Amino acid sequence: MKTLSRIITALLCSLGIASLYAQEAATKWDVEIPGPISDRTRAAPIPAPKPIDFMVKSSHSSRLEVTKAPEMPGLPPTTGTISVNVQLVDDPQLPDPPPPLPALPSDDPAVVARLAELSKQYAGTQLVFLSAEVHDHNRTFLTIYPNGKHAGAVTAWSNLDFNHFSGFSTFRVKDGIDGTPHDIALLMGIGNADKQRLGRLAKRSGRDDDVPKIPEIPDLAAGGPSFIVVEGDAGSPAMDTMEQIHDLYRKEGSRMEAAHRARQQDRAKRKAYLLANPPKPKDVTIQFWKRNNPSPKGVQALEVGAKP
Repeated sequence: MKTLSRIITALLCSLGIASLYAQEAATKWDVEIPGPISDRTRAAPIPAPKPIDFMVKSSHSSRLEVTKAPEMPGLPPTTGTISVNVQLVDDPQLPDPPPPLPALPSDDPAVVARLAELSKQYAGTQLVFLSAEVHDHNRTFLTIYPNGKHAGAVTAWSNLDFNHFSGFSTFRVKDGIDGTPHDIALLMGIGNADKQRLGRLAKRSGRDDDVPKIPEIPDLAAGGPSFIVVEGDAGSPAMDTMEQIHDLYRKEGSRMEAAHRARQQDRAKRKAYLLANPPKPKDVTIQFWKRNNPSPKGVQALEVGAKP
């Protein structure tokens, strides 16, 4: 099939029939997000390990000015003077790590049977590289690269806010014939653009072509998830991915949007807290020792431990 060019798309838009390249309202793919979507809900803290009572043989301290990048944009860097303590300690006689598990014999009938069973139930994971430029949180300029290659890439405008796709990394697609599932891992690079800001920058530079011309797409609330292909081969695997992610939003969109809003609220609270309570860099203590007994391989090793 011939490549769909920007010129053809623009012509179709002007004729009001660009919906020929938009996804149909009916769901085509059986897709789902098998796991949770991150909403920044924090898990219960892991209990701190019991501290080791080191016997210090010698110690050296110094002061150091440090500057650390802020936790999030819009915050000042973390700066301050810390104390760095380097201590030579007695060997604390820590236990050796457990040996690695032995490799499974590849010719074991039980292993072969189990691998064959897993291959029937699960077809593996496919990597998909996706570039998303979100405009005003209601349109996204997408490029999907199958297997990370330019060959077969598909570019389109979507009426989705792809920030909603940031709370998970993998979704599942079931084969339409036998129902065998396989996972698709999205490796997504995402950025956000503001139409008014782009317009001001274009006016200053005298380059109106810097402002993208977004084709007419029905709003999400009116027409559901849809897209218009700008460039790409309709027979490319990337076109399947394009349809799958829009079907995914049709099924999971409310959950994705709710998680995105929860992440935004948590981020705003965290930013307000950090502005009211600027973090200070913490002192650092480093302990090192020489083992009294040889390592399992007969090699003497220096063990180093660090704590804030």
